[in-house]
Amino acid sequence: MADFKEIVGELAGIVGKEFLKTGFDVIRDYAIDEMVPEAVIFPGNAEEVSGVVTLANRENMAIIPCGSRTKMAMGNPPARLDVVICTSRMNHMIDVDTSNLTITVESGVKFRDIQARLATQEDRCYLPLDDLVTEADEVICSDRSHSGCFLPVDPSYADSATIGGIIAANSSGSRRLLYRNIRDSILGVRMVAPTGEILGSGGKTVKNVSGYDVSKLAVGSMGSLGIICEMTLKLLPLPEKMETLLISFGSFSQVSSFIEEVFETHLLPAGVDVMNQEAYSHLDMDGIPDLGSNGFVVAIAIEGFEQAVDRMRIEIMGMARANGARSDAHLQEEKHLLFWLAMSNLDAALADSGADLIKARLNYPISEWRGIAASVEKTFSDADLDYTLLIHAGNGICLPRLLILPNDAEAMDRGVHAVNSLLARCREVGGNLVVEDAPSGVKDRLKIWGEQGSDFVVMKRIKEQIDPSGVMSAGRFVGGL
Repeated sequence: MADFKEIVGELAGIVGKEFLKTGFDVIRDYAIDEMVPEAVIFPGNAEEVSGVVTLANRENMAIIPCGSRTKMAMGNPPARLDVVICTSRMNHMIDVDTSNLTITVESGVKFRDIQARLATQEDRCYLPLDDLVTEADEVICSDRSHSGCFLPVDPSYADSATIGGIIAANSSGSRRLLYRNIRDSILGVRMVAPTGEILGSGGKTVKNVSGYDVSKLAVGSMGSLGIICEMTLKLLPLPEKMETLLISFGSFSQVSSFIEEVFETHLLPAGVDVMNQEAYSHLDMDGIPDLGSNGFVVAIAIEGFEQAVDRMRIEIMGMARANGARSDAHLQEEKHLLFWLAMSNLDAALADSGADLIKARLNYPISEWRGIAASVEKTFSDADLDYTLLIHAGNGICLPRLLILPNDAEAMDRGVHAVNSLLARCREVGGNLVVEDAPSGVKDRLKIWGEQGSDFVVMKRIKEQIDPSGVMSAGRFVGGL
């Protein structure tokens, strides 16, 4: 690698001196697992990204992309790190084509800004607009009169996450039960490969690719295959009516019986989440209903035509009371939206609690959800650990978060052992466990991406072909890719 001062001069020539930061006071905020980069670069478009990556590839500099940095704790510690490329300036909504139910945006656009931009003429949208500041300074709208759509995902950190980071981390949220995940909303992407080449795949129509759907490779890739710069996403019309049912139960057996009964019907709720009281108490929402101080809370989102929503509410509440529900609350429209926004921001609220967090995502066959939940409760209770529990029932996903007091090394040891034992439990039933966040000092004692599957051979070959120099997110992905 050439002298870094010379490289800095070249980088400044690509993006502009004002968009290249090398001072320690700035770059330390972009440290990843305590590894500080040499520089942070803020390109303004895909062409500038391409120029930076081409130079980095030539000089064999390790690159890690980021947006709002809400997902940067995910993954292994970097094997090496020279430059962080931040997409925050790439915040333009290029084409808002609501008449064709598509939107094309740059990767640095915040998710909440997208939902706000899709508001109807009556300012009704899928996320509350309070205190929203839209950063994009250029918008091209194909048909302003046809508003009333939304992007059907509710990722974690919905207030601040960028759409590029959401796609790179494959973050979808609670209501994938009805709307599926972010992968199913992608029609096309434009990204910069590790060589600096700008690649494009897909377009504005549903069947727009003959052959391999290459754009889907970007989903969940964690920046290991390139930097996502633009994407075209599929929209849905806003539901006619939206409601949330909050129902509390004294025991998990009552919860499981109730949810099994719901899933045996033909009802189609948008999401069915189970929380322990610790998780519910951390939701950051003004006026959240008081449902008692112990037990479990089931949150059910119902969205659709008015008659369908009314029917679901009546039938679900009847089943809840028959299964021993002790209290309930009914949230409509704006409060419904505020509640699910608080749900998506639960991790942000936990981060503000001051505790050291170990965040895990367990996946397993849907039929195993009760046994896995019981294993989580028993494992953490036996280890005398404080934790929150959130289960996406019907999706086969469980999201426990350990809350460990700072500098409590003994509790951290128990937490590491507990998470490793839960990984083994998930593997017994054909699932896996991913550690989404953990203190840097214990990551080497955890299997961050769980156990490798038979597909790792294919993943490794793809990585070697696309990034032979290993400059993109070096070592952070599955198996150290």
